[in-house]
Amino acid sequence: MTGLALSAGFALCVLMPDIALAQNAHAHVVLDPNFRTPAPPNEGLRFRSTVPFAIVMAGAACVFPESVDNYLAGCFWSQSHDPNKLFYFLMGREFDYYTIAMWWPFGALLGYIFYAALMRNVKTGALWTAFALSGLADIMFEETLLRYGGIYTYFGHQPLVLLGYFPWWWLFANVAALYLSVAIAYRFREWFNGWKSVLILALMPLCYIGGFAFSGLPTIYAIQGNFSPFVTQAAGILTCILALIQVVGILYLILGRKPLAFAEREAISNGSAQNRRAQIGAAAPQF
Repeated sequence: MTGLALSAGFALCVLMPDIALAQNAHAHVVLDPNFRTPAPPNEGLRFRSTVPFAIVMAGAACVFPESVDNYLAGCFWSQSHDPNKLFYFLMGREFDYYTIAMWWPFGALLGYIFYAALMRNVKTGALWTAFALSGLADIMFEETLLRYGGIYTYFGHQPLVLLGYFPWWWLFANVAALYLSVAIAYRFREWFNGWKSVLILALMPLCYIGGFAFSGLPTIYAIQGNFSPFVTQAAGILTCILALIQVVGILYLILGRKPLAFAEREAISNGSAQNRRAQIGAAAPQF
């Protein structure tokens, strides 16, 4: 959890450098006319939308497709066999309540950071950096947990186990699938705002399991089979390539960006700019 927190903080520093360098910032201080104290900022970042909250809540709904992926892709979670701790069954496997605490924060945090980066209209290179840092956070998170008391384990012929326990093909499939749903929620954020945000609770897990299956299918076959080490590792590399292709498709087809134009930002029309200002808000927070 410490590694995940540090990685998330580092991602925020990269994507939002103004926050990271706040202690070095200089601004003209205007005193409040009544209280003669520094006035609150007038350009605070606020999401006047229900979409970010729905993304965080939908992270919990990803527990169910994640357990399906675990079944197909060779990940086994420890079972207490205690009926009081049982969350649900899946094809003969028991999943205790603690799996929610493991899966929900990771998906919700990464999804929210990616959405916040899109709302700030960061450069395309920063979005690729976010993808890389999300993968780094996944490595640190998993390598730490896999060494702690047998909470869960990867079995079968797992390719790309490069540091000790965690198969790296998982991070490519995981992050790409997660970003798919967030990109769709961002692209249609005006439509999803309000009561329609409840649909994100279905959008996120469906996109996750679909995106994971798209890139992870070659490796799933290798894990369940008895192929040569070369074929097994090649399947893992193919999964990584397919996940990157998926990210390229997300950037180009959903977000309307040129995937390799790292210095460019999203092109915003005047109407879109007004909508963005309405969502983020330029007024001072109310106290």
